[in-house]
Amino acid sequence: MSQQQINRNSDLKQLLDDGYEVAIKSDHLVLYNVPYVDDNKEVKLGTLISVLEVNGDNTTQPRDHKAFFDGEHPCDKDGNKLRHIEHASSHQQLGDGLVAHHTFSSKPREGYRDYHHKMTTYVDMISRHARAIDPKATAQTYIVREPEEADSIFNYADSASTRAGIAAISTKLELGKVGIIGLGGTGSYILDLIAKTPIHEIHLFDGDDFLQHNAFRSPGAASLETLKERHKKVNYLANMYAPMRRGIIPHSVHINQESIDLLDGMDFVFICIDSGETKELVAEKLEVDGVPFIDVGMGIHVGDNKLGGIVRVTTSTPTKRDHFRKRVSFTEADNDDVYAQNIQIADMNALNATLAVIKWKKIFGFYADFDNEHSSNFTIDGNALNNMDKI
Repeated sequence: MSQQQINRNSDLKQLLDDGYEVAIKSDHLVLYNVPYVDDNKEVKLGTLISVLEVNGDNTTQPRDHKAFFDGEHPCDKDGNKLRHIEHASSHQQLGDGLVAHHTFSSKPREGYRDYHHKMTTYVDMISRHARAIDPKATAQTYIVREPEEADSIFNYADSASTRAGIAAISTKLELGKVGIIGLGGTGSYILDLIAKTPIHEIHLFDGDDFLQHNAFRSPGAASLETLKERHKKVNYLANMYAPMRRGIIPHSVHINQESIDLLDGMDFVFICIDSGETKELVAEKLEVDGVPFIDVGMGIHVGDNKLGGIVRVTTSTPTKRDHFRKRVSFTEADNDDVYAQNIQIADMNALNATLAVIKWKKIFGFYADFDNEHSSNFTIDGNALNNMDKI
C-alpha cells in the first residue's frame, strides 16, 4: 500500500517530512500542488509525476530521468516557456485517473541519487520562477493527503507496465472473473500469462492430479518430492502463483452437468480440454450467458521421424458465433484408434497459449485488432499463421 511504501523508504519519507504532498498512484510517484508560472505570468498549481522504480517494496535509484507534469507548460517569470526541461507535450493516461500533459527531461551528470533528489530538483526548476512573482509560492504545504489505498490483486507493484508506459492500457484487462477449463500443457501456460494481468479472479477447473508428464509440459520446475505428493493440478498451480498475486481460485472438478453452474458470472473463459462432449456443454452455456470464450487445440503428428501439425485458436464472441461449430469438433476421440495420438510439446503448448492470450487481449482492447479474426491456425511446416472467420 502506498502509505506503507512511503514510510519504509527513506527518500519517499524525506519528501513527506519536507512537507510535500506525496502519493503513490498507479505505480507512479506523485507530488501535488507544485507552483509554476503560466504564459500569462500567473502563478498556478500543477502535479509533478515520476515513474516509480522499485524492487519489492524498496525504491531503486531512478534510471528514468524524465518526469511528467499535469498542468500548463511551466514558464519563467516573464512568461517564456522553460525550454531547458521541455521534452514533449501530449495528453497521457498513466492509469487510475492519473493524467499528464507534458514530459520534462533534465539529467544530472551523475544521475539522480534517489527520488527525493529527483523530485526536489524538478520542483526547484519549476517553482523558483513562481517564487519570483509570489515569494510565498511553495510546494512544501505540509498538507497530508489521505492515502488512496488501491486494492491491488498483486502482492507487489507491476513495475513492468509502469516502466513501459502502458499502465493505463493494462487496466483494460481488469476483468472480474476469467475461467480456464483444463490445466494441462496449454491451460497451464495460459494461466502463466494471464496471472500477470490485473484480473480480479482467475478460476481454474480441472479434476486431475499433477503428474510427472505434466511437469514436462507446464511452466516452472516441479521437484520430485512435489510429484510424489500427488497434488491436484489446480492446487499445485494456484500455489505456484500465490507469491505473486491473489485471486487464483482452484476448483478440483471436471466441468459436467453437475458443475456447469460454476461458470456463472464469468467475463471470459479459455477452454483447454479434449472432450468434445464437455466443449459442447460449455459452449452452449457461455453462448446463452453472452460470454466470450476461446477454445484451443493442437494436432501434432509424427512423420519421417519429425513432428508436424497445426496449433488452433478458435474464438467465440457475442458478435460472431456461427463459425464455432464448423471449426471445433464435439465428437469424442476413439482411444483405441492407433492414429489418435495426443502429442504435446511444451513449446507448442506455450505457443497455443500465447496465441490465445493475444487474441483475448485484442478482444478487450489491449492490442490493436484490424482483422478481428475469430479463428487462427499455425502450421509448423512453413511457419504459417492463417486468420479466418473475420468480421
